[in-house]
Amino acid sequence: ACRRTVVSRRTTAHARVMSSSFAPVARTSAFARGCASLKASSSSRVKAKTCAHVAPVRRGAVRTRAGLVQKMNAEELEIAMANRDRPMVIDFYATWCGPCVLMSAELEKVQAQLGDKVLCVKVDTDEETDLATQLQIQGLPTLVFVSPDMSKPALRTEGMLPAETVVSVIENELS
Repeated sequence: ACRRTVVSRRTTAHARVMSSSFAPVARTSAFARGCASLKASSSSRVKAKTCAHVAPVRRGAVRTRAGLVQKMNAEELEIAMANRDRPMVIDFYATWCGPCVLMSAELEKVQAQLGDKVLCVKVDTDEETDLATQLQIQGLPTLVFVSPDMSKPALRTEGMLPAETVVSVIENELS
């Protein structure tokens, strides 16, 4: 996994080492509230009003070949979280991160395989530094698995995962 340096106002006492490959992030509703408190970056040109149009193609946007996984900013992610009716997989990545590029291809496979049963999105941590800091994203790629059931905690993992593993987590943990 790629490492990024995050300057945080919090002390290092809050940093936790993951004891397993998956660790709860927070209650899903707390995660949504955290996203809701963030403002969209100043470079954002989109003010999404509905979930139906949350990720238009922007100049400089990173697109994969199939283009099934949507790139979102903090505001768009907030809207998608509030309106979710299916499991979500959020990929926190950076364009300079080699494993992130590989993970993007795996998520395209997941989205193609599961179709409307899941929503896979990605967030560029270099563009959304406030969100990355708030969620303590330090290793890249970081995947956050969010259930449509608000009572289930979100799960997170750092590093590259094959598509089969991602599908397994979605089917076994989020359904």
